[in-house]
Formats: sequence, structure tokens, C-alpha cells
Amino acid sequence: MPTVTLPSKPDAPIAYELFQGDAASNLLVVCLNGLGLAQGVWKPTIELIQQSSLSPKPWILTYDRYGQGASPRDPRESWPNKDPGYAHTLDDVTDDLHELVQTLSPDRCSRIVFVNNSIGAHVARRYADRYPTIVEGILFLDSNPGNTDYESIWPNPKDPSFNLEQMTPPGTSLEVYEAAYAKVTTIFAASAKNNEGFDRRGIKDILPDPSKPKLKGSKTSGKGPWVTVVGHELEQFSKEEWAMMKVPLGMAAMYTQPMWDKYNEGLCGLTDSDRAKGPLIAPKCGHFVQKDNPPFVAEQLEDLIKKVESSH
Repeated sequence: MPTVTLPSKPDAPIAYELFQGDAASNLLVVCLNGLGLAQGVWKPTIELIQQSSLSPKPWILTYDRYGQGASPRDPRESWPNKDPGYAHTLDDVTDDLHELVQTLSPDRCSRIVFVNNSIGAHVARRYADRYPTIVEGILFLDSNPGNTDYESIWPNPKDPSFNLEQMTPPGTSLEVYEAAYAKVTTIFAASAKNNEGFDRRGIKDILPDPSKPKLKGSKTSGKGPWVTVVGHELEQFSKEEWAMMKVPLGMAAMYTQPMWDKYNEGLCGLTDSDRAKGPLIAPKCGHFVQKDNPPFVAEQLEDLIKKVESSH
């Protein structure tokens, strides 16, 4: 896999792939990973875009953030003021992305479409806010709700008011619920460390509202970017939670899904109402929509690109 050196970090080459589009296109599609899957998962979607009727075809960039996939650890980890395990913040990631795009694609860095999964949503929003009129489209795939956590949503089994029969799905044992509660409130806490070293502690303060700040996407009309918001399918997500973390079936429907639905509705408010699509439900998809259903992602991305190009 090719690598590129950022001018600010000469000793830490980032792994990337740049899929060529048509010479006539000055649009760059950038795929933003979540925490769980590296850049290779986007390839099936990209192949479908390359085979589509889009004309001109855009250029497409995938990459692994520092500490992820084929990229090395973040050089910031050795900085004396860094807390161990918290290598880079949201703004650090945004800075690296901006430098990467300008280094790799200087002729196509002023018109960007993001397609992003999970925590990649925060990167897309932060970039679009910091560099207004550059980001002309965003495809959100099961975005991480960064303004809350499971501890705020699920009932605490240690709380005196906790009632197992009323507050959990039928047949759930206290032992199973306590184990699931401990796991999700630990793994998904903003302060929780992850393999990549992505410091999530400040995200809630930077982006407390899913619909704000409003984004500017057009260089000429004052309009926001074209936005498509996609969520997971509840049944598939629930099965995924049980398989990965033994979360009782039915917990997502009771607590997680209402919160997530509201968050996705809020994301549609980042732009003008006539430029927002969704929230849609990705058929047969859990959290990793780009892995579970590449044809659906390609379909939505193609539709988004067409809208971007028709209004350019």
C-alpha cells in the first residue's frame, strides 16, 4: 500500500490509496473510517462507483489515520504533554486530514465530498466547519452520537430506583444486564482509550448539537452542503450488539435507537432543508454500513455526487 509523508511529520508516513477519476473532474471524495475498520473496507463501494455511469468520475481517497490499519503510531504520542493513550484529538485528526489532502491532491482540494462511518462523522463536520465552502457533500453512515453516552441512556443497575422487569427486555437476568451495562458504559465512554489513540474526551464540547454549527457548502449561493444521513437497521444492529458484547436483544429498541434516531434527524439540520436527505435505513446493515451493504452505499454516494455536480 502506498504511503505519503506529511510535511509536519516527516518520520510518520500515512498509508493511503488514491483511486483515479477522470481528468475533467476536480472533485475529491474522501472516505473517513470509524474506529473499528481500516480503509480497505471501502474498496467494494469504490469499485461500484468506478463502474457506474457517473461522468466525469471523481477521484477517491482512502487512508488510515495514525494508529490505525497500515499507518504508524501518531508521533504526538511522544510529546511530553500528552496523556498516555490519547494520541490525537478531533482537531489533530482534522489538521492531519487537511495536510494529507493538500499534499496528495493539490488540484482537487477545494471541492470535497465526505463519506464517513461512525466517529468519522465528527471529522467530516469539524472539517466542513473549519474550512467552509470546501465540503460540498457529506454521506453520513451510522454516525457516532458524540453528544451522549450509554451511561446517560441506560438505567444504572446500582440505582435504588432500578427495576429489572420494567427497565429491561422480558427474560433478561440481572447478571446479564449488569455485565452488558458495565461493558458498554466502559467501552463507549468518551474517556475510554482505544487502539488508535483517538482522544474523544473533547468531542461533546466541540459538537454538542447534531444540527449545529450549520455548514456552508456552496461557494456561490450561500447554501449548505448536500447531506445524506443513513442509519443502521435495528434488527441487524441488535444481533450485532448481542454477538459482540452480549447486549440483551431489545435493549437497543428500548433505549439506544430512540436516541440515535433523534441524533440522525439532527444531522439533517446541518444544511438547508432542500439539501438534506434522510434519515434513511440501510437495509440489512449493522453499524458498519460500508461493510454490510456496499451496493447501497454506492447508490447513495452516486446520488449525492450527482447533486453536488449539478449545483456546481
